[in-house]
Amino acid sequence: MYKMKDILIKNKLILAILIVLGLNSGNIIAQKLSFDEAVKKAKKENKKVVVDVYTDWCGWCKKMDKNVYGNSDIKNIIEDSFVFVKLDAEGSGKNTYEGKAYTDGELAAYFQVSGYPTTVFLEPDGKIIEFNYDKFQMNNLPGYYPADDFKKVLEYIRDGKYKDTDLSTII
Repeated sequence: MYKMKDILIKNKLILAILIVLGLNSGNIIAQKLSFDEAVKKAKKENKKVVVDVYTDWCGWCKKMDKNVYGNSDIKNIIEDSFVFVKLDAEGSGKNTYEGKAYTDGELAAYFQVSGYPTTVFLEPDGKIIEFNYDKFQMNNLPGYYPADDFKKVLEYIRDGKYKDTDLSTII
């Protein structure tokens, strides 16, 4: 009887591990860098930065992770052309940006994030990329965008079209 109980416990443990791995498969690009590390890497590699500003409780953020950042086309564009970093808008992680110290939450506020998810794009030197949308100057992209639209946004930023083309003509 003791061996049967051990086998059942092991099987439940294996099942739990498989479920957790299954839930995480295909998710976002692996988060390996802090904000500071991402900005340094971008400068060194001359790549723009994609900052995904999120909160743990945000349903649309989770959908963005799964359906957009989990999309193979999006992953490929980001891995080839950008440095990706997630920023918890309610987090207390420590960052330095443009010579000043910020928590994650303070940095999200500095980027004028007012809803989640929001995407901020930075130049390789760390400066915020500003662009026009329907003739309004924007410094972040608020909200959820389906993968097809977000791919167009990434190409717009990657190719420098934000310098002379209104984003509303693209998506």
